[in-house]
Order: sequence, then C-alpha cells, then structure tokens
Amino acid sequence: MVVLLGLTFCLLLLVRFYQPATHLMQHIVGTSLWQQLYGFFHVETALGREQLILMGIVLCCFLLALFIQLVGLWIISRFRRR
Repeated sequence: MVVLLGLTFCLLLLVRFYQPATHLMQHIVGTSLWQQLYGFFHVETALGREQLILMGIVLCCFLLALFIQLVGLWIISRFRRR
C-alpha cells in the first residue's frame, strides 16, 4: 500500500515538474475527446474544469503506479520460484 501511494506521488511530481510530461498532459487536455468530457459531466466553470483535469491526472498516475507495482510483484515472484 505504501509503495503504491509512493509511486503515485512520484508520478504526480513527475507530471508537475518534468516539462515533457506537463506538455503531454496539456496536449491531452486540449483534445476534442477531453472537451467532450466537460459536456458529459456538465462542467461549465473554470474551477470545474480544473478539478476534472486534476482528477484525471491523479487517476492516470494511480493506474500507472498500480501497473508498475503489479509488474514488479510479478517479476519478484518469478525470481523466487527459481
């Protein structure tokens, strides 16, 4: 659990302070698919848009951290079997 939270936090820091990751996030938010999410969730204010962007970033970082942790646990279990 602590590793998952730590990985999520590190990925959030990466999005915040690593310029290529920040530009990628801004590119994704500018797509028409993301704009359709605003309409789907009835987001009309700037604050609501910022909150939706933040929720998307946190959710993506969490899912990526979960994937990294699962792959790491799979690799560790493969070495322990030998």
